[in-house]
Amino acid sequence: MVNVTVASVAATAQPLIDWVAAHPGQAALYTVNGVVFLAPAAATAPIFAAFGLTALGPAGGSLAASTMSYFGYVPAGGVYALAQSAAMGGYGAGLAAGAAQAGAVVSSGLTWFMGRNHTAA
Repeated sequence: MVNVTVASVAATAQPLIDWVAAHPGQAALYTVNGVVFLAPAAATAPIFAAFGLTALGPAGGSLAASTMSYFGYVPAGGVYALAQSAAMGGYGAGLAAGAAQAGAVVSSGLTWFMGRNHTAA
């Protein structure tokens, strides 16, 4: 049987707590990237919504609606159609999720690489 006490958990977690206190920016970035990696819609949905691409279609008066109005048509399989599909949870959602996850991994990797000589606690 494993004997786990509050003191043993605190002692085990102390190096992590010290590192977070010394590097709050990196800790926040790693936390956000972890959320994006595990739940990519947390990043993609607000980005699509900012452009006016919603789960119900283009929002009236948005950049997406203006773009669609300007060009007059949306070719099937085009960038606009793919983005709208992703916003609606269709065939583009997997691509958008994968791109968000890849961005989170690359961002964390670059942050680690650029700060690896300066983050020793």
